[in-house]
Amino acid sequence: MSAGRTIAVIDVGSNSVRLLVARELTPSAFEVIEEERFDARIGQGQAGGDITPAGMERGLRAVRIMYQLAESFSPAAIVMVGTEALRRAPNAADFVVRARAATGGLVRILSAQEEAFAGFLGVINSTSLRDGYLLDIGGGSLELMRVEQRALVQTQSGPFGAIYATERFFRTDPPATKEVRALRKAVRQYFKASEKSEVLHGAGGAVRNLARLARMRRNYPLRRLHGFVIPRREVRRLTAALLKPGAEARRRMPGMNPARADILPAAAVVIDELMEMTGATALSVSGQGLREGVLWQELRGAGAVLPDVREASIAGLARANGVDELAAEPVVITAAQLFEASKPLHGLRNADLDLLLAAARLAGIGMHVDYYSRDRHAQYLVHSGDLHGFDHREIVLVAALVRWAASGAPDLSPYRAIVGPEDSRRAAALASLLGCARAIRRRVPSPVLGVQAEVAEDAFRIRLSSRAALDAEVYDLERQQKRFEAVFKVPLEIETAP
Repeated sequence: MSAGRTIAVIDVGSNSVRLLVARELTPSAFEVIEEERFDARIGQGQAGGDITPAGMERGLRAVRIMYQLAESFSPAAIVMVGTEALRRAPNAADFVVRARAATGGLVRILSAQEEAFAGFLGVINSTSLRDGYLLDIGGGSLELMRVEQRALVQTQSGPFGAIYATERFFRTDPPATKEVRALRKAVRQYFKASEKSEVLHGAGGAVRNLARLARMRRNYPLRRLHGFVIPRREVRRLTAALLKPGAEARRRMPGMNPARADILPAAAVVIDELMEMTGATALSVSGQGLREGVLWQELRGAGAVLPDVREASIAGLARANGVDELAAEPVVITAAQLFEASKPLHGLRNADLDLLLAAARLAGIGMHVDYYSRDRHAQYLVHSGDLHGFDHREIVLVAALVRWAASGAPDLSPYRAIVGPEDSRRAAALASLLGCARAIRRRVPSPVLGVQAEVAEDAFRIRLSSRAALDAEVYDLERQQKRFEAVFKVPLEIETAP
């Protein structure tokens, strides 16, 4: 597999046809370089039979557009996959033949199991999910999956996507109470949850739109949807709010995708009912799903499940933003040394060390945007970049560390809705340690051959050894001294030795 390969994935779904173009950064990371969608509504009016002539024409036009866009990137491969609408349509072969004549590419119709596995890959490679339930809801089908030890162990697939659920159960707009009850009953009869799970992970456009609605209602300080958590009570409130007005009124809701205003209520009912069945108290939103799963299969083949999501995404984000990973590694090692040596002073946990090391690897990502505002740019890139396997609180803390690595006290006040009461103290301690580690490794390559750190005689002592003069490193450590002493309440002593 050659480095830097570009892959395009076209997902021919029941509601929309979507394009993803991504460039390989490492064997375990990629960056998105193009996305597009066309609300083709291929499954509209299908009712278990043929794709309608109008749906056929909308779908074929969407495929032509997406294929032309994909070709403009000269990708190594263009992969086109079809899901529920094509899977169940007697005239699906006609669509595939006409799509091939128009583009030269082949639409591969996924089985329900293949679709579920691709959705699973997209989520498992971008979240911390290890055990529990995952749902992937599209326009036609819904897949409910059970995950154990990061492996897919059970899949249930049914025609409860946003379009099909709306057309089968909702005859009026807004829907009548008996129609909502009938949909809930059908979900309970079709799907079974043998285990309980506190968190239900969700992928698909309907899940993301629910997250946008919830985010707007909360005035949430982060814009990222991936990893956004919606409590069950909020899902219930959103579902009730969507069921009351008609489609025109729903279109005016802050955060509503107008193209989903007519089909989101049914999807919300299905999601809410599955949360009830699985015992979930929260819905965790995944911004990645089927298309990313297909991409992982192209990039990694049989080993598509990443061994370490955090490590892979840190390396990918660093590579995408021009960080010299080899130059950053001495800072990482030194930060770990300082953390362990100062444990009697800060009393933090290994989870905090993980955040410190992530920040040490990413501290230089703002440099290529603008040297003079590099720390602010680094914070923004952590907030908005593809940093996976971290929850939003951890994202805020890592971003604060890279923002205030050089100086100052991290300001978490804009993120009160996300962080905890002890996080300001935690961030201040970690930022100070990161600042000291970067000072010690001020030059590249670093002349420092040895670092000894210890709590000794009511002080924290750092001793550096080298065959060269270390005036630059000592000078930078002295600039960290005042902040360190204010945070840890002990003097910082700096020594050098040959």
